[in-house]
Amino acid sequence: MKKIFLMMLAMSSLMLPGSCSSSDDDDDDGGNKSESELRVLSSGRPDWNVDLVYNESMPDWKAPNPALYENWFIMIFRIQDELKKFISDDDMVAVFVGDELRALSHPSRVMDGSQASENDSIYYILKVYGNESAEENIQLTLKLWSANLRQTFTLKGTSSFINEAVKGGRNYDLPGVSFGSSKYPVTSQVTVRFLPAQHGLEPSADDLYAAFIGDECRGTVPLTYNVLSSGQIPLIVFGSKEGETVRVLYYNAKSNNVYDTGITFLTTNQEGDFTI
Repeated sequence: MKKIFLMMLAMSSLMLPGSCSSSDDDDDDGGNKSESELRVLSSGRPDWNVDLVYNESMPDWKAPNPALYENWFIMIFRIQDELKKFISDDDMVAVFVGDELRALSHPSRVMDGSQASENDSIYYILKVYGNESAEENIQLTLKLWSANLRQTFTLKGTSSFINEAVKGGRNYDLPGVSFGSSKYPVTSQVTVRFLPAQHGLEPSADDLYAAFIGDECRGTVPLTYNVLSSGQIPLIVFGSKEGETVRVLYYNAKSNNVYDTGITFLTTNQEGDFTI
């Protein structure tokens, strides 16, 4: 299971990266600024995106030789939402035990009726080889090479080696993959609190939140029903190193303005992992 480290920031704000100047002084009592007290950074809908494209060469992974192993099990999973839009048929996913490659596969398109062309119908199906027994708890390293992003995502995990078992399944989204970005090695999930109505702003489904480091967008999330009802915005923040200052910005579609919420915090690393 994914370990999610939630840093709860008790301020009215949200986060998403974008090129904007820093905010005025933070609201000392943590809330209820009027719209006029929120700093307007720009007008018009922003084009906030995290640039995940990197410059790694494609890894030279070779499929394992089945003749060297007595046992195997099957892993079936989908990758988390943040990476689904980048899926390519040229992607590769490998499983290592120590430095030994035990499984290698490309994405598989599984027919789900009319949804067969959607990313939700793309799975990774791996046959993991080994000589371990069912009593052993194996430490796995899963590596996903993204051809579109030109980088490798690495995720640590554990599994028991039950021979000929099928683990995961078509409803299993492998968590934490984006935490292993080689371009942004300090990646974490952070939750900030922001209620637009407390700032005199009317929220809508077209609102956006972003996390910025300097002038670079390092995380985005749209306004959803769960976010609106709870005021809690979960952001995956892509950092280059620990201790970078992150600012939270908010786009309100009704006013068509981008606001600096005044919320800031420092990046800390969070490693994703899984048990399957």
